[in-house]
Amino acid sequence: MTEDMIMMPFPKALYDDVIRFSDGEADPVWLARSRVQQWVEDSVTPLLGEPEIWGERLHEVAEKYAPHAIAQWEEISGGPKSVQARPLVWKEILVPAGSDVRMYYNREQHYAKVADGKIVDGDQRFTPNEWASKVARGTSRNAWDAVWLREPHSSQWISANTLREQARERHRSGSDA
Repeated sequence: MTEDMIMMPFPKALYDDVIRFSDGEADPVWLARSRVQQWVEDSVTPLLGEPEIWGERLHEVAEKYAPHAIAQWEEISGGPKSVQARPLVWKEILVPAGSDVRMYYNREQHYAKVADGKIVDGDQRFTPNEWASKVARGTSRNAWDAVWLREPHSSQWISANTLREQARERHRSGSDA
């Protein structure tokens, strides 16, 4: 089966110059494709890229394009992790597996857990926005404002919005801590 392809605008002069100046040794199509693939791999590699580009799909991208990155995450975090121990990657924040999740709606606290890179409530798995909508009985909620998180072995609940702001500040200051 052949791979589906798309056509992209590419300056003809640049294409011709690459062929001409390399005496036909360099293939601009191969170069462009390999550079994009390398960018994807780098973007999910710890300490190299900016994984927030992929948001909640980070692990899925890594599994497909850079499985070595998963091993690097495990090494950085202290050893192999089961699928259940995969953190929730939510835009700028990483929520450790085992974290508690809560949301107040209709005068009632609702709780769930982070496991397998999702919010698990009963036997269902959700993204943060899906869970906020489920708790609010299908009405739209901004999960950043509505969801609170508590990491394992902590007694402190922190709003998702606060965690996002802290992550953005670390990014602005160039700190990973």
